[in-house]
Amino acid sequence: MEWQADPDAGLRFDEWRRTKRLRHPADPFTVRRVDPDRIGHVTVYTDAVDRAQDGERHPAFTPPDSRFAGFFRAARAGAVLRGEWDRRSIPFDEYLPYVGLRRHFVDGVDWEDTRYYRRIVECITGGSSLWGRKTEAEFRERCAELDRLYDRIDREGYRSASDLHDGKLQYDEVAVNVGRDGRLLFNDGKHRLSIAKALGVDAVPVRVVVRHQSWVADSDREFPAE
Repeated sequence: MEWQADPDAGLRFDEWRRTKRLRHPADPFTVRRVDPDRIGHVTVYTDAVDRAQDGERHPAFTPPDSRFAGFFRAARAGAVLRGEWDRRSIPFDEYLPYVGLRRHFVDGVDWEDTRYYRRIVECITGGSSLWGRKTEAEFRERCAELDRLYDRIDREGYRSASDLHDGKLQYDEVAVNVGRDGRLLFNDGKHRLSIAKALGVDAVPVRVVVRHQSWVADSDREFPAE
C-alpha cells in the first residue's frame, strides 16, 4: 500500500511525491536517532529564488549577510532538491543560538550578558515577534523555559517529542537536511540540539526535511550511514 500523509497534519507533500521518480523516495515522518556531533553545520540560503519560495526567516539566527536559515519543515517535508543550498552552510559551533546557549549553560554567563539574548531583544524591540514573544519580559520567560528544559534533559535524558506528548507531536523533532556529500545539516530545533550538544547527549531523534538530489541519485540508502 502506498504511504500517505496524515490528512490532519496540514502538510504539503507535492515535493515529496515528486521524489517517487527517483530511486529512493523518503518517508518524511521517519524518525532516526543520531549522535548530535554528526550535525556539524547549519543550512543557510540567501538567493532570490529561495526568498521567493520560503520567505524571510528569523534574522537573529544567521550571519549579517544571510537572512535565511533552513527550509520550512511543512512546505519542504521529504523534498529532494538540486542546487547549491547545501554548500551555503555555517559551522554549528558558530551559530548564534548555540553560542549563546553554550555561554549560558556551560560557561555560566547570565542570559542578559550573552550576544544571543541582546540580539533577540533587539529584534523584538524592532517589531519582530519570536516564539510569540513581543517584549523583553516575555523573552526572559522563554529563557526560563530553556533553563527548565536543560534541567529536565540533564535529569531525565533526551526524550522524543512523541514520547513527551503521547505520540501527538511525532513531527516535532530536531530537523536535518542531507547534503550532496551525505553530511547532516541542521534545519530546525536549535534549542534542543544546542542543549543536547552542551550536555554531551549520545543521540537525539531527528527527522529529515530535504535531501540533495545528487546524494539521492548516487546513494543506495535513504539515510547516510555513520
